Amino acid sequence: MDGTGTTDPPSYDQINRPVPGAYPHQQSPMAEPLKSANLHTQELPSLQTTVIITSPQVGPDPTTILCPSCRATVVTRLEYETTTKTHLCAGLLCLFLCWPCAFVPYCSTACRDANHYCPNCGSFIGTYRK
Repeated sequence: MDGTGTTDPPSYDQINRPVPGAYPHQQSPMAEPLKSANLHTQELPSLQTTVIITSPQVGPDPTTILCPSCRATVVTRLEYETTTKTHLCAGLLCLFLCWPCAFVPYCSTACRDANHYCPNCGSFIGTYRK
C-alpha cells in the first residue's frame, strides 16, 4: 500500500499464475474443463424452412391448371375487367374524332384484364394484365 490508501497492482508473475480466492473474477483451473465440455453439448438453433407459394402463370386464354384451393385439374373460367387502360383507349378514340367507335374497347378483350377463376370451387386463381 502507498500513502493514499490504495493497493499496488499485482505483478506480472501474480497475474500469470492463478491464486485461488485472491481474485474472485478468475475461475479455478478445474472449472475450465467443465466450461469447454458445455460448449460441445450445446444445442444448435433450429432451422426454419420458408415456403413461398406463387400464383400460377395465366394468360389471356382459359388455361388448364391445378386449382390451389380444391386441388382439381380444371380449365379456368375467365371474367374480363375494365381498367384504366380501357378508359384511355376509349378516350383516345373520342379525341381523334372516332367517337362512334369509342365503345369498342369495352366490347373487346384486348383492352381489359382477364381474371381466371376455378369453375369447380369458384376461387380466384390469377389475373392476366394487358
